[in-house]
Formats: sequence, C-alpha cells, structure tokens
Amino acid sequence: MRRIDLAEGLAEVSYWVLPDARGRRVAPRALSAVTSWSLAALRLHRVELSHSTANVASCRVAQYAGFAAEGTKRGEGRHADGWHDMHLHSRLDNDP
Repeated sequence: MRRIDLAEGLAEVSYWVLPDARGRRVAPRALSAVTSWSLAALRLHRVELSHSTANVASCRVAQYAGFAAEGTKRGEGRHADGWHDMHLHSRLDNDP
C-alpha cells in the first residue's frame, strides 16, 4: 500500500517482483490478497494502481487481480528513460 486515505475510503497500491519469481503469478496473488484485506479490514471503497503503458506484464497482473482498466494518464510517470503514459486501474469494494 502506497497511500491510504481512510476519510475518503481510497488507497493506492503498487507491486514489484524479483526476476526469479516472475511468471509464477506471485504478483497477482499478492495484489489480490492485500486488496481484499484492505477493502474489508480498512473498509475502503476504492483501491487503485497505475503502471507504465509500456509494461504489458503489469497490466496483466492488474487484470488477473480483478482491477478494471479505467484509462490512460498522459505523461504521468517519470522513469529513468523519461516520462511515461500510465494506465489507471481500480478495484471497488462492491466488485466481484
């Protein structure tokens, strides 16, 4: 969890997996677990995440964990190679 605003019922989550663990569904399982916990235990309404549009694997992680794609934030993320457009995903407390 990167940012939590209990008054607004909102949180932001991020993830990163070591190369040796990639491709084993570690990230989607962990993301799903921490999101389900935070929605229930913290009584959040919304958890969101962003990833570079160039990071296709991160997009799959979000989708596997039940995060709906909402759109693209242009030039929102600064990376070592410059500014990236970022996909925004979210999961709500009433999502299946």
